Amino acid sequence: MNDNYFLETSNHEWLLTNKTGGYALGTGNLINQRKYHGLLISSDRNLNRYHLLAGLEIMLEWYGETCFLDSTNYSSCIYPEGFLHLVKSWLRPYPVFLYSALHHNNDILVKKEIMMADNENTVLVKISNLGTHPLNFSLRPKLTMRNHHHTNPPGFWEGNPEELQIAGQSFLLKKDALSLCGLISRGEIIADRIVYRDCYYPWEAIRGYHGVEDQLAPVRIFFSLQPGETENLIFSDSSELPEISALSKKIAGIERKYKKLPLPQDYPRTGVKKGITAHESLLSGLDYDDGIMFEHQDYLKILEFSLHDFLLQDDVIAGYPWFGSWGRDTFIYFDALLRSNISLRHCRKIISKYARLIEKGLIPNMLSESGIGLNYHSIDSTLWFALAIYNLVNKAVAEELHGKKSLIKEALLHLELIIREFTDRYEQGEERENNGDHFYLAENGLLYLTDEFASATWMDARIADKPATPRSGAPVEINGLLYNALCCYRELREMYSPESSGTRDILPRVNLLIDRIKASFSLFWLDGYLADRLDGDKPVREHRPNGLIAVSLPFSPLDDDRICQVFEAATRELLTPYGLRSLSPADYRFKRKYLGNQKERDAQYHQGTVWAWLLDPYIKTFSRTCGKTKSPFEQVSEILKIIDNLRTGYMKGHIASVAEVWDGDKPHFPKGCPAQAWSVAALYNAEKLIEQLITSGAKE
Repeated sequence: MNDNYFLETSNHEWLLTNKTGGYALGTGNLINQRKYHGLLISSDRNLNRYHLLAGLEIMLEWYGETCFLDSTNYSSCIYPEGFLHLVKSWLRPYPVFLYSALHHNNDILVKKEIMMADNENTVLVKISNLGTHPLNFSLRPKLTMRNHHHTNPPGFWEGNPEELQIAGQSFLLKKDALSLCGLISRGEIIADRIVYRDCYYPWEAIRGYHGVEDQLAPVRIFFSLQPGETENLIFSDSSELPEISALSKKIAGIERKYKKLPLPQDYPRTGVKKGITAHESLLSGLDYDDGIMFEHQDYLKILEFSLHDFLLQDDVIAGYPWFGSWGRDTFIYFDALLRSNISLRHCRKIISKYARLIEKGLIPNMLSESGIGLNYHSIDSTLWFALAIYNLVNKAVAEELHGKKSLIKEALLHLELIIREFTDRYEQGEERENNGDHFYLAENGLLYLTDEFASATWMDARIADKPATPRSGAPVEINGLLYNALCCYRELREMYSPESSGTRDILPRVNLLIDRIKASFSLFWLDGYLADRLDGDKPVREHRPNGLIAVSLPFSPLDDDRICQVFEAATRELLTPYGLRSLSPADYRFKRKYLGNQKERDAQYHQGTVWAWLLDPYIKTFSRTCGKTKSPFEQVSEILKIIDNLRTGYMKGHIASVAEVWDGDKPHFPKGCPAQAWSVAALYNAEKLIEQLITSGAKE
């Protein structure tokens, strides 16, 4: 394998998901570095997620020669050294690994593919003999059977015995309330219990968490493959032994999920040309160089597929592996979802779910997960939700959606429920603060957060239950979002329901509040950028990206000249190849690196750490305002420079998703969650904008 390619794929992660919140996750060399890495992590309807299957020990034998194709981290070594047999790996559209003997021997080639079902907790592992010799395999599934946030304590597999059943070509293991079953298409399964002790997850240790556990291999699986043959293994969380008769249907259903997706250019295809053997076809197409794996149109399909990784039946996962559903993340991501090929019916279902959860005009920021209840500790989640409703209506109208009248009526009801809360607070003013409320609207129209609610924005990290980045007072992007929510409501009312809605019609107060906020926004203005927040009516001199968020929205309280100054200041001090810094390096509190235990990372989270999702407001601000003087193709050229690293990462096959954050200073290493919904959405929105600009440029 090319050294550069090997390093890239070893440090980046592949991801498979389903519509229930279940997933599979791992590195490009299949060495588990996190407690979350594994072949099957199941999820129930309440997003209780359980790590069931860590991986497979695979021993390969041919003509008396043997080797292992897997690897496990221990505190003092990696054993066995199966990663040395890895010829190449591919992260998308699903993970594929090509192995050979040592030294590399083209007559001994094994392909391993991993796929996941779409609506159930089931994973398919396909092992194929692409060489010229018969091969014998011995496999041991390595089980964990735990909450995905935890690790198994010493003695876990001794203190509470498991129950194992084997019937023909299937097995079922039950441990407490959890189950894992396996089904194979050929071969033999026998009981052969061993425990792998002290398996080590170094990336957990680096993050300050416990990173050692024991894994159980309850069975051993034997099968042989002639050249060109494939063995299919199905693993699921079913509590009953599967029937062999169901295998072919299961395989076909899982493969159908990926059938229309493009494969990497040097993916090991077989039987491509008439008269050429599968082995010859494979060798002629395989590219060991670190080149482009996906041409542009294929990359766009892969990007859209990765955008949908986070989609549930009626919600969105904020990021894999450790996030659940978050209101803020969902509705920042929602704009990209509307631009994708997902149905408006699906999008409406997500809106309706959150509308049912509105309390006192707010939607929850964090939904129930693993026994934790709803969390309403945010203000911007609701304002992003209002913008999502507005965008949904516009999309439905543009596409002449059947039933759009009922959708518009429903949308206005949702919006009015929210907007009425803010207009009521404006009437009551600071009395609400004195009554113990966490936010209020002052006479100048601006929304202020109390000290207790100072972490109610996207900069929400807390240490010892106190805000790590306090933003009490009037945060700039919160007020930009409030201004937009009010403008969205006014536009929809005037277009689709201009008549008065009764004695408590809020539209006059909405108009008044819009005017007040617009007039007061000048209070945020400093020399060339917007203050991050106001303390009373005094601007706090912190150069963060939040002013850029405020001016990137559809309705702006500032003129184009000032918007461009905000954009230029962000370009000088905040922009990096992977996103925007959360604080200017000129600030004495700027943190160059994002590392340490959770307390240390929370203190650095918004003090200069780079966030990929911020590319979205940055590019939108450029396109809507500052790029107006450039031709469409000049704009495309500028946007391509901004997203080049992320786009190239996908096209070369180095990355399968977009991470949450990067270090604030060079070298910018990806950190935090390896697959974040709003990060992927930012790249996707940029690509859709490029398509629009190219189309408009061609018409000129």
